[in-house]
Amino acid sequence: MQKTVIYNIYAEFKETKQFTLPAHLLPYEKGFNLLKWLQELYAYYRDEGIILRPFDELPPLRLSGEETIPTTVQDVHTFIINDLNLIPLDTRKAVIEQAIASGRAEEAWQQVVPLLLAYLKPMDDETVRDELSWKFSPVVEVLHALTWIFMEREVLFPPDGIRFVTHRFPYYAWQSEDGKQALWEPENPFCRWEWLAFDLYARTRG
Repeated sequence: MQKTVIYNIYAEFKETKQFTLPAHLLPYEKGFNLLKWLQELYAYYRDEGIILRPFDELPPLRLSGEETIPTTVQDVHTFIINDLNLIPLDTRKAVIEQAIASGRAEEAWQQVVPLLLAYLKPMDDETVRDELSWKFSPVVEVLHALTWIFMEREVLFPPDGIRFVTHRFPYYAWQSEDGKQALWEPENPFCRWEWLAFDLYARTRG
């Protein structure tokens, strides 16, 4: 049976202490190469299960060549399996899987919404509002990750003078070149976590 790309990368590294990334997984010079890595991660999960060792032993596999985006595949893998996020692992996995399966952000969001609504359903209205307004809540953390996927899907880049800055996946900020917070936000609503949270809340009221 043919092995996954990630399995082969790890097998080569174990044997030679070196590895070669296929062209489609190289870090982008501008923006981040998240979708293809996620697709390979999920292929690996299906064939091998969620096994930590390859991601612990491999050197950091960066998604981007930009200095302001130091995010690695290991960071993304840790986010997916993170026990500190209260959303059940199966739900988190399913949300990301649906997001990478659809062609456009709007289509993906329609597939993701029922999964997140099922998580929110047992909560009272006040708890739901808190869950969707606090930047570090379990759901908002997932919404941040979704905007990464949606921005890549929509081929969205900030204008000149604005930088995408991240220190811990999936959180990020928009900054001007002088390092100050930028007021710019993507026009596409699916690329803004606040809009996703508002839409999700509206659907809980429907």
